[in-house]
Amino acid sequence: MNLQTPRGTRDFMPQEMEMREKVFATVRKVYERYGFRPLETPAFEEMEILTAKCGEDVEKQIYKIGESSYGLRFDLTVPMARVVASDASLPKPFKRYAIGRVWRRDEPQKGRFREFWQADVDVVGSAGMLCDAEVIAAACDVLSELGFKGFEVRLNNRKLLDAMVEKAGVAKGKTGAAFRALDKIEKIGEEAVKEELKGKAGLGEKEIAAIMGFTKISGENGGKLEEIGKAVKGNARGEEGIAELKGIIELFGKYDVAKKCKLVVDFALVRGLDYYTGPIFEVKVSEGGVGSVAGGGRYDELIQLYGAPPTPATGISLGIERILEVMKGAKKDEKRRLVAVIAVKPEFRDYALKVVQEFRKAGIPAEPDLMERNLRKQLEYANSTGAGFVAVVGEKEMKAGTATLRDFASGKEETVAISDAVKKVKG
Repeated sequence: MNLQTPRGTRDFMPQEMEMREKVFATVRKVYERYGFRPLETPAFEEMEILTAKCGEDVEKQIYKIGESSYGLRFDLTVPMARVVASDASLPKPFKRYAIGRVWRRDEPQKGRFREFWQADVDVVGSAGMLCDAEVIAAACDVLSELGFKGFEVRLNNRKLLDAMVEKAGVAKGKTGAAFRALDKIEKIGEEAVKEELKGKAGLGEKEIAAIMGFTKISGENGGKLEEIGKAVKGNARGEEGIAELKGIIELFGKYDVAKKCKLVVDFALVRGLDYYTGPIFEVKVSEGGVGSVAGGGRYDELIQLYGAPPTPATGISLGIERILEVMKGAKKDEKRRLVAVIAVKPEFRDYALKVVQEFRKAGIPAEPDLMERNLRKQLEYANSTGAGFVAVVGEKEMKAGTATLRDFASGKEETVAISDAVKKVKG
């Protein structure tokens, strides 16, 4: 019997799960502070829903459920779009967040799994760039509260990408393949992308040179936008895309979190999902070697695919696995606030239970020994579980209504009243 998890999935042991729960709690706190409300949808959807506009590459990654018409969700945006399309009474803007598992039949590698968690925020019902600035700011605030310092937001616009390939002379039937190739530039490198543009997209040398030239435009954001503006002048979609990027940059600069991260216009940014229609963005961190930890964009045409009137929308998704990949090294030795209450002999067990309950009433995790072990083995177990404190009780403590409290982090030990022990653990 093979007891390993399926490839691309993992078990989360208690210590790692506790770290994950802290991240989830921070995400919820920040998202709710921004006025987003929770939404939960099923893990699987009709294939017709999932494939409405997900792109060829993503469609291949959907896990189909047997011979049924169902598949596991590959992101949290498509199910949300279905919900909005099914309920015309939802007040606009509809602001929701969701934290949940998604599945993709992908090749596992560092920071990439077949089952993983995302944490999304979306604004539905407004085409204004303040919505895009708002979701970017929410994601950046989460990262800031989790302790990230070196991160930047890369920006582009699908309208501008359309204008770029049109100016490069790419036929409309080849733009999808061209974008899919360009989307791999960080993963496979510039030369490999050129080969894919030539082979899979069927582009000529002149077209490839023009596209790659656009992606190499450098400098400050203002200068980049001015230069690309000259290149796509007269193209209505391209000019609209530039105006939208300028709007996001100006509005985001008004947020306090803008002091902690940098917006960088990047004309090589594509984002693989075909449902994006306007601004697209990714958040990259310098730590951990995982690259981007969040991404999203505007998808103004997705919801109407499910029968709703035209409905503008934008959102961003945090990649929980990549965030934790960066965090776990720094947090792995962190002690828990748990108090292990240890009775030195079985006859003091009832008093130990009383002490346990005093800690619990104060909101402090506490546990008694459940194995009737001696003092040494109880201390070894408490240390192995990452407990922050032990409260040892014996005859002397029981008579005085005290406990001998040991702080595992400092090694300091003192006998104090139970109420004082509670205060010390609370800090």
